[in-house]
Amino acid sequence: MDGLLPGGTQPHHKLDPTRAHHYSQLQLKRCLHDRNPLLITMEDKYASRALVASKDMGHLTDLYHWSTETTRLPWADLPERCVIKTNHWSGEALFIMDNGKTPLPGVNRQFRPWARQKNGYRIIRKGRDQYGIPWPKWRIERNLRRCLNKTYPVQLEWGAANIQPRGIMVEQLLLHEGALPNDWKVHVFHGKAGFIQYDTGRFDQHCQAIYDLSGKRIEQTDSPWSRGDLPETLHGLLTDEQRERLIKTAEQLAEDIDYTRADFFLVGDEWYFGEFTNYHNSCQPQSTEWEELGGRLWMGESA
Repeated sequence: MDGLLPGGTQPHHKLDPTRAHHYSQLQLKRCLHDRNPLLITMEDKYASRALVASKDMGHLTDLYHWSTETTRLPWADLPERCVIKTNHWSGEALFIMDNGKTPLPGVNRQFRPWARQKNGYRIIRKGRDQYGIPWPKWRIERNLRRCLNKTYPVQLEWGAANIQPRGIMVEQLLLHEGALPNDWKVHVFHGKAGFIQYDTGRFDQHCQAIYDLSGKRIEQTDSPWSRGDLPETLHGLLTDEQRERLIKTAEQLAEDIDYTRADFFLVGDEWYFGEFTNYHNSCQPQSTEWEELGGRLWMGESA
């Protein structure tokens, strides 16, 4: 592909001088030029836990297992429900173990092993994922081992591509009112929250919307993601105190870098840290409104 940046893999991994002020173009410039070691620490799903703990803000999931030495898992010591992943590339090898008495709600389980587009996160119940594909323990371990040994697919994403050491994590599976919690993501620019991203239906009908800091939805004319029936405001989903605490927590966790996306889950009344993302959607262009707003905030201009 003509103009593809070194290490890029997608058609949008190209610089476009006519959109130099856009959010996704600034992400690409970060990929090329920003070698802040904090990017590696934040992208590392294990190392980032220590960073979060040092801030004394938000909650961390319980960590049941961590190893850089072996992909063999202590199955007998793990709870029926947990999350298994690598610290550097969870989308390729992330397993949600769902062996409780009743299956998790909101998961579309159908026998469709031939489906072309599959969610990279596999929800394993009684040895099969949500598509009906068998995943015995030995196969899960083999998948983890292969993932650890593979070259990170998008070398353009410097922070993620340079995580060392690589290892296997097993952590607590968070549930909110008996179901998998929705995703709350705060985009933080120069230590100040810019907007809130809300995602639902990760394992069914994925919907996404963005909101300003007061909780009002930001209209997007050409978003690549469905908004579904997400509300006009967050007031029915979060109390003012919960929203303000989310913003404060994200800002404090991200205060040491010019931009990051800080991800959280709401469980009961507590915010649990999920991960940092420094290369949102691998620098894929977002809606016109998102691109222009994110660009202004990143360049230090007012919203």
